[in-house]
Amino acid sequence: MSFERSDAPGELRKIELFCNSAKFRSAEDALITQASAALWLRAHDMETGSPSRKEHEQLVTFRETVRDFLGGRATGNAVATLNKFAKSTLSGAQWTPEGEPVLPPKRATGTEALIGSLLAILFAAGQTGELDRLKTCHNPECRYVFYDRSPSKNGVWCSTDFCGEKPQPRPHRARHIR
Repeated sequence: MSFERSDAPGELRKIELFCNSAKFRSAEDALITQASAALWLRAHDMETGSPSRKEHEQLVTFRETVRDFLGGRATGNAVATLNKFAKSTLSGAQWTPEGEPVLPPKRATGTEALIGSLLAILFAAGQTGELDRLKTCHNPECRYVFYDRSPSKNGVWCSTDFCGEKPQPRPHRARHIR
């Protein structure tokens, strides 16, 4: 399945890639097993070693929580789960020698470090307003994460060809068939 949207810029690309490790419309999930997760993460420069069963569950839970958050922003469950991940994976705010603020992960390696670094990217993008452009497709069968480059930031479909045109006529037809 190809989309007309271009990749998210900079560090947000990591969030986009991680969330799209599952492509529901084509029934693909690169994190389906511990072994497949390790291979996918290594191939995408997100090496964590071989995740344990618990770490594997954390990765999948984190991915789906981020999708939920990007799809509906401040839903109670998504925010609570993100806060739980932040508390367990991030250190307090710090500054680099160049004066840049950072939220470093508590651990330097492993699954917690990866989750912490992805959370720090989300946090930084939220501070700059860039996070408003990273969205989850509104088609519940898709949920693909995309970067909305429209001037008005009102894109809701990853692709109008795949997700936008098909769901839209259904309610119209349902009203007129009766």
